[in-house]
Amino acid sequence: MSKAALSKALKRIDENRIIELAKELIGVPSVTGQEKAVMHRAKGLLEDAGVPVTFHGGEDRPIIEAALNQGAEKQLIFNGHLDVVPIARPDAWTKKPWDPVLEDGRLYGRGSADMKSSCAVMIHVMELLRGADLPLSIGVHLVPDEEKGAQYGSKLLVDKIVAGEMRRPDYVVIGEQSNLRVRVAERGMFGFQVRFLGRASHTAACRTNGVNAIAKASKGVLALEHHVDKFHPWIGHPMQSVNIIQGGTVTNQVPAECTVTVDRRLIIGETADDVVASVKADLDKAGEGDPDWSWQLIAPKDDKGDWAYTPANYTPPDTPLGEAFMKAVPAALGSEPELYVEWAGSTDGRLYRQAGIHTIGFGPVGFGAHGPDEFVYVDSLVKEARVYMALIHGLG
Repeated sequence: MSKAALSKALKRIDENRIIELAKELIGVPSVTGQEKAVMHRAKGLLEDAGVPVTFHGGEDRPIIEAALNQGAEKQLIFNGHLDVVPIARPDAWTKKPWDPVLEDGRLYGRGSADMKSSCAVMIHVMELLRGADLPLSIGVHLVPDEEKGAQYGSKLLVDKIVAGEMRRPDYVVIGEQSNLRVRVAERGMFGFQVRFLGRASHTAACRTNGVNAIAKASKGVLALEHHVDKFHPWIGHPMQSVNIIQGGTVTNQVPAECTVTVDRRLIIGETADDVVASVKADLDKAGEGDPDWSWQLIAPKDDKGDWAYTPANYTPPDTPLGEAFMKAVPAALGSEPELYVEWAGSTDGRLYRQAGIHTIGFGPVGFGAHGPDEFVYVDSLVKEARVYMALIHGLG
């Protein structure tokens, strides 16, 4: 695609059409596990644009694969999920969550930010590219089940790709919200438990015979609940949070055990062994001078006997996809690209990266994901579409 062709393509991006498509998707309730209707609606929108669609997965939770110019040597796929989280408290919304409304440049509704509006951008890009002289194959993977682990969505697709049952894309773009920044990396995940040990006794003897495991755990939680002072320029800081505590069985017995569950997110270069060493140091310090201090770390292990965890995953900025993004942002927006280094969770991008496919995230600006009055800024959707077009130009 030439510069003239890119300029022409950017001018064809239609804000009103993006809004219309986003409203179509937001207006179909699709809480995780109930995505059938919205997947069929998205299929219809693509087919109306003349884009061939293939369904994968089960009948009740279909997955969309759609692509143009399939005969091209290389392929770029845009991935987005159409499932959403439930409405926790309807009374907390000032708008109707399933009745999208445009107000002051903001499009409100469940899934507007996470991430049906971004999927609408992908569909619009496919509309604009139909019949174009494309430098590579352009397609979409629109999936269910992202909010609950992707087993029935992107993981199923990636498993098919690895097995040779589907075309292996050369590049994947995840359209999750990134505030128009380039997301080249995602934190890894390591979940583990710490069991604090005490000594059971009758409550009447709690100060003579008992050792309260909950009291020990309380001290341990304070030792673990802190900022981890590490940083990587592609991904930011690690995160560590004690999210579950379980202890005690009956009201008249000093608890002999108390177990806490920790969610640890790792940055590039960290391993589970690093985390375990840090936890040990924190808890050893917390127990200094305490003769009754006793704890055990519990975590799953792999077939080799090592800690089972998901390392941080990334696609470096100096890869072809990374370099294309760094050129696409200024070409489309007239501003220098920034890396997305935020307190963000994982996306389906990890699955493609684990299969060795270069994957980068780029999405719009929004607020309230998973909460009331969720919205996305419409101008950021237009900017997202412009960057996608420039990216296609650059990769060609």
